[in-house]
Amino acid sequence: MIRTLATFLILVLYLSCSSSSKLNISAVRPEISPEIPITKLSEKGIAVINPNYKNNYYSLMPYLFWNGDGNFNTIQGDFYNVKYGNNSNINIMTGFWRDYGVYKNTLVVLIALSNSSSEPINNIPISVQSSKNGEFNKRKPRYNDYNKLQQRVLFINELELANEYSILEKLEDDIITVKIGEQIYEFINPELELK
Repeated sequence: MIRTLATFLILVLYLSCSSSSKLNISAVRPEISPEIPITKLSEKGIAVINPNYKNNYYSLMPYLFWNGDGNFNTIQGDFYNVKYGNNSNINIMTGFWRDYGVYKNTLVVLIALSNSSSEPINNIPISVQSSKNGEFNKRKPRYNDYNKLQQRVLFINELELANEYSILEKLEDDIITVKIGEQIYEFINPELELK
């Protein structure tokens, strides 16, 4: 009886120790700064997709659009609608997704024509670069009529994370630069500090 009880206690201790190592106890949820009000961001030339842009941390972290050249038009769903070329516009979505289809822990940039775009983008050179995480890779978005109609172009940059919260370190001070032809657009990480 005592031997059975001792074996049981050893087994419980072993299981509790092994399960705690799988949980990565060192992954403590860090403090995040509150959202900066849209009015303050606008004064600094920054457009934001949503006033509650930190609402879905750590599964979705949308980047903010730097409107230094005055290219921002409006928000269209999940996209920043920006001026492109002489008389056209384009939609750009950018941010971090924990799960984006088959991709995990990924910086994503999706570029698409808007309903009022007048210039095609399917034959224009496009590059995407993260100042901290390097060059993005071009991938084909899921094939459907909507993606084909909008000439959607997908760029991803898969990140290796120590835990779900280490994404903050990967994004700190990061700027994503999207170059479409000769036009350059810059997106700022959502953890920026206004000075």
